[in-house]
Amino acid sequence: MRQAIRKVRDAVGPDAVILSNQRLPSGEIEITTALDYDGSLPSGLSSSSPSGRDYPLSSNDPKRAYQERLAQARNSQPPTQRPSPEPTTFSNDSFSAARRDEPSQIEEALSIKNSESPSQLIEMERELERLKSELKETKEQIEDKAEHSAKSNYSETPEQYIQGRLVKLGLSDIVIEKIVDHSNFLGREDDWKKALSRLADYLPVARQDMAHMSGCIAFMGPTGVGKTTSIGKIAAQHVLKNGADSVVLVTTDTYRIAAHEQLRTFGRILNVPVEVVNEYSDLNEVLDKYSNYSLVLVDTAGMNPRDRNLERQLKMMQKARGYLKKLLVLPCTSQRQVLKTVVDVYSQIQLDGCVLSKIDESASLGEAISVVIEEGLPVMYVADGQRIPDDIEPARAHNLISRAVYTAEQYGQLYGSLKYGS
Repeated sequence: MRQAIRKVRDAVGPDAVILSNQRLPSGEIEITTALDYDGSLPSGLSSSSPSGRDYPLSSNDPKRAYQERLAQARNSQPPTQRPSPEPTTFSNDSFSAARRDEPSQIEEALSIKNSESPSQLIEMERELERLKSELKETKEQIEDKAEHSAKSNYSETPEQYIQGRLVKLGLSDIVIEKIVDHSNFLGREDDWKKALSRLADYLPVARQDMAHMSGCIAFMGPTGVGKTTSIGKIAAQHVLKNGADSVVLVTTDTYRIAAHEQLRTFGRILNVPVEVVNEYSDLNEVLDKYSNYSLVLVDTAGMNPRDRNLERQLKMMQKARGYLKKLLVLPCTSQRQVLKTVVDVYSQIQLDGCVLSKIDESASLGEAISVVIEEGLPVMYVADGQRIPDDIEPARAHNLISRAVYTAEQYGQLYGSLKYGS
């Protein structure tokens, strides 16, 4: 490095300032220097080199004291006019020994004033300006999205947007068309609330108070839909509020082995009588026997709609006393076509309403809601669990629609997490 410095100073003088140094792709090192210029020299002044060659000078040439050193360093090179300082290039060999000896003193020995710093600062300023521009643009996009969120949701028309959300609830095309055709959507945030409110208005609900429940009620439906469990819940609530002397449980299920044992278990726990209607007894006789009880709950045999024994059960219900209310238990876990078939089969008798069961196990309530709306079958109770007597309550239209929206959202999140493996 000392040799390199010596060569630089011999070439351009001791007052030269080394501006920068950089390594070239060829392995050589380029050093850029600058000299102080004296503008007071005459423009026509010239000097001769020891070799007898003339070097033209201008107002921008170095001082006379440095001309001899320049001529000695350039004896082997042809004279050229130098209007401005040019970088001097040295081979990599002249620096190798100095780098090995004193690598930490290179910058101090060369007194480098790195000319790349201004360009780096300029690049950094440009980068900062670009980042500021991107942040500003992103902020404007977020604000614009927040300001026009309602409009951005409608990719096509407000009606099509609402229709797509109703489809996600599992509603049928008939119900969706009914809601969209009878509503005026304006592309506002309250359009969805308006659609749900319209859906709640279409949902038939039978007003029933659990605290003042009375009469004779028969629960009907296919096997495994929750008839016996619903009876146990209602009976337990009535006993807790009115005592055990006013409730009686009746079962007509004699087709399955020990089918009435679950109902007898409820009777023993609640300390209420349990009657079994078989081929030796008649349903009307049992109803007349307990006519002085305020609440008589009748459990029927669960059968497939294609079972031939179902016809016998339906005839029994048709011959029953007129004050016997008949409720169809519909599980929300079944497909829409299955529920519709069950309603069609049990509609042979006069149904007074229905119970929507297994809400907690369903991934979509739209199918059951669509069936009761299309069939005009009032919903009297909703059951959403196995706990007795807690998990049953009178149906409320807005509560049921809110539960349908919540279930659809929860299922959508669960499906998304399973789909992407999170």
